[in-house]
Amino acid sequence: MLGGIGSILLLVPGISIIGYVLILIAAKYVSDDLGDKTVFDNMVYAVITAIIGVAVVAFLLFTGLIFGAFTAGVGTILGVIGALVVIWVFLVISSLFIRRAYGTMATRLNVDSFRTAGTLYFVGALLSIVLVGFIILFVAYIFQIIAFFSIQEAPQPAAGQPMSTMASAPQAGMRFCPLCGAQMASSAMFCPKCGSRQSA
Repeated sequence: MLGGIGSILLLVPGISIIGYVLILIAAKYVSDDLGDKTVFDNMVYAVITAIIGVAVVAFLLFTGLIFGAFTAGVGTILGVIGALVVIWVFLVISSLFIRRAYGTMATRLNVDSFRTAGTLYFVGALLSIVLVGFIILFVAYIFQIIAFFSIQEAPQPAAGQPMSTMASAPQAGMRFCPLCGAQMASSAMFCPKCGSRQSA
């Protein structure tokens, strides 16, 4: 829920930073539930890379403006060009970390929308030097929203109830993990709750 709301807030100018915070919190919860800290680590690396990129761009623009005053605007032009190149490089690097995190989440949670979002982030970042890249990034945001809202909560047994008696019959197209009793899609290779590999 937090990840889905955060993804929506990313599209709202002025409060998108709140969206990033909510997505990081959601990634932390998912990472803890899966017992795989690489999910959260990759999301943190993506955010840190983006912050460093923004700081470098701000520095280049500032120095470009200063030198532009002494070089009849040439310094400003060079500063803008340098800033655009730097932001593109850092955007691509950040998208690689997002793609890794979402790839793991797609596999472990059996939510393919995460893999699609991660791939679109990467392709959109690569193509962001032209307008089509920003359109692809927007579509990636949409898939990210869908992915977070598609995560299924695993059913929890009542106090003292063994996992094996938690439910007598799964829903159509679903099955239960023999280890922890979590319900999942029949095609899932890994349990979304405990991460154990499922038999065919």
